[in-house]
Amino acid sequence: MRMTELDKKLQEIALANWEQFVHLVGQDAILSAKICLLRQNKASYGEIENRLGITTNQARYGCQKCEDKKTL
Repeated sequence: MRMTELDKKLQEIALANWEQFVHLVGQDAILSAKICLLRQNKASYGEIENRLGITTNQARYGCQKCEDKKTL
């Protein structure tokens, strides 16, 4: 996928002002991305829970969403 000018702008915002970036894309999207990154790196549900301060159900649900996206 080619990066558009808007993609580049979002990347710049993320680097320069993380709080603004989180506000733009949403806290839930950031949490989902973190869960997927940890799971891709073979983190267990327990590790994900501890690192992100979330419940077991949140970790399992988030990991399932990552798996669902892979099959699309």
